Amino acid sequence: MTNLPAPAQLSTLNREISALTERLSPVREEAVLRSLEVMQAAGMSIPSGIDPNKLDAVYGYALEGVPNCGLAIATQKLIKGDYAGNPDILLGMIPKPPILAALAKAESRLAREDLARKREIAATLTHQPPEIDRSPEVMARVRARLNQTKAAAGGIVVQKSMSPERAEELARILALPDARSVSAEQMAYRRKIEMDLDAVEPIDEERAA
Repeated sequence: MTNLPAPAQLSTLNREISALTERLSPVREEAVLRSLEVMQAAGMSIPSGIDPNKLDAVYGYALEGVPNCGLAIATQKLIKGDYAGNPDILLGMIPKPPILAALAKAESRLAREDLARKREIAATLTHQPPEIDRSPEVMARVRARLNQTKAAAGGIVVQKSMSPERAEELARILALPDARSVSAEQMAYRRKIEMDLDAVEPIDEERAA
């Protein structure tokens, strides 16, 4: 795709981004039911302690917001026994709702990273910032990074002129996965973010009181 003209690259990227966005859309109720039916048809048993009459409600609640592709991949791997050796998963048994939800989220990670990379490339071609991923996983990374900065400062961090727009920009940059290769311009922009973090003002507990 790198040998194509920019408009052609962008067109291809937009199609791929749309496909990935659809794959990462929240799983629907019918998909949850289909997953459970397929696993039962494969001979897998319902976990003890779960009322079979409430199966769809219990699993539907646990899987709410989970990417559709993640559940599809996890279901396929469970039926094929690809999780053998995982102490939380018993062969021949449908995983409990929290475990199935965790598996589905983990299986969607590669698609999320691929989507972030393609959005970054598309943003470079159009000179527009990529769409911000506000998923819980990404926002947790942002909070963890800010907490690391606070710890390094040895006190409470007071952000200078941290507008909502700037916070969103930071979220976007820190949300991007580690790329295999980045341009000099991208590296410079990331260094700018690091410098902004270094510019926060540490104060001790007495000054904060």
